[in-house]
Amino acid sequence: MSGQASRTRDASAVTPASAPATAGTVACWVAVFTLTAMVAALSRTGSDAFWPVALGNHIREAGGVPTGVPFAAAPTSGWVNTTVLGQLAFSAIGAAGTVGLIAGQAISVSATLALIAWDALRRGAPAARTILVIVVLAVGAATAFLVARVQLLSLVPFALLLLLLRYDHEHPSRRVWFVVPLLALWGNLHGAVLIGVAVTGCYLLFSSLRRDPVVTVCLGIATLVAACANPGLWRAPSYYLGVLGGEATSDASGMWGRPNLGNPFDLMTIAAGLILVIMAARGRRPVWEYVALAGLIVGTVTASRNGVWLLLLAAGAAATSRRHASPETGVMVGDRRTPRDGRRNTLLAGTVVALGAVAVTSILAVRAPALRAADDDIAAAARAASGRVVLAPEPVSEQLAATGATVWVSNPLDAFEAQDQAAYLAFQRADAAGAARALEQAQVVIAPAGSVHASVALDHGYEESKRIGGWVILVRG
Repeated sequence: MSGQASRTRDASAVTPASAPATAGTVACWVAVFTLTAMVAALSRTGSDAFWPVALGNHIREAGGVPTGVPFAAAPTSGWVNTTVLGQLAFSAIGAAGTVGLIAGQAISVSATLALIAWDALRRGAPAARTILVIVVLAVGAATAFLVARVQLLSLVPFALLLLLLRYDHEHPSRRVWFVVPLLALWGNLHGAVLIGVAVTGCYLLFSSLRRDPVVTVCLGIATLVAACANPGLWRAPSYYLGVLGGEATSDASGMWGRPNLGNPFDLMTIAAGLILVIMAARGRRPVWEYVALAGLIVGTVTASRNGVWLLLLAAGAAATSRRHASPETGVMVGDRRTPRDGRRNTLLAGTVVALGAVAVTSILAVRAPALRAADDDIAAAARAASGRVVLAPEPVSEQLAATGATVWVSNPLDAFEAQDQAAYLAFQRADAAGAARALEQAQVVIAPAGSVHASVALDHGYEESKRIGGWVILVRG
């Protein structure tokens, strides 16, 4: 009787508790679903989005990796192309034009938020806290989540890396070696793999080293090799140094600019970062996470584009409650989540993914006609250039390149000589004196009608040839 009573008490302790946990999990996935729908509805393409489409198209057509940037007239013969796989991926999704890129953005953001939420729930975070964290994350990372660019290829790899490192900190095993192929794949997709290498280094130095020095050193070396396991090979480090030391990184008006307190999106990033870091600091975090957070805070102060990595790291730390999982039973101490709930959560996640896919598809179907009309205007402007060298502001220059036009300079900006980078950035800023070289090298300027870029070209002797949609085509007088 006593054994039966004990089993009855155990059952009564678990069964009622599982319902709130499941309801909370449903709410988490609904939050992810809602944020994904907003991304599909509000996203647009930005600079650094279409150049991998253009380059990927050239790679597929030529059946090999070209030397330099084939769609640009300015010299690029010394450029090291490390992200061929990412360019091929963008070529595939960019075949559908802007619609394809925004669809890829929605999928990437959805998967990233789902990984952050799932990892938080796995580690015992309350559902309400998890929802709060992913909403704050989405608001703070608005520029990364709502502007489709090549960075979308780094969101999921970074989230997966954090999951692997946190799991290994809790349950050390050989699974941590999955970090090596993950970084190798990431390095073939996007240059932000350097952020992943840096965060991995924090983990190895401040968590793994004291536990197993030999394995840690070997894993550290393998991590560095993995970052170079791309078409650049031994030249990859010079590529990374070239990006970090290029003209674009010193241009305060571009993507590498410091946070601007006059920019509402930068203020949102700062506010979200403060909230998440404070929430994370209130709990007991591993030393390696504190070090990584400190490094990414410095990185964000240096360049606002790094804010998304800070927010993603801080979100996972902020969501976790102060309660800890029991390694013996797998049941959350002080929580009401059981292994059975984990299986149920997986099923619910699959359901939400299916619903999310339907919602995203429906939203994009509504947006598609307007997006395709804008793409058609760009294609018509490219045809109007008649094979001449085009100068255009970002992201138009990349879109023109993706339709087959020859541009003078475009992204990837680090591929060009310093003087050409500087001249193009001056054109971006509508600095007539600094842009003189760019305007002299080009034959056609394509810019938004009435824009400062069109005015600079007119002042330099260009004449209006025709207008297509909202674009003006100017030729040398």
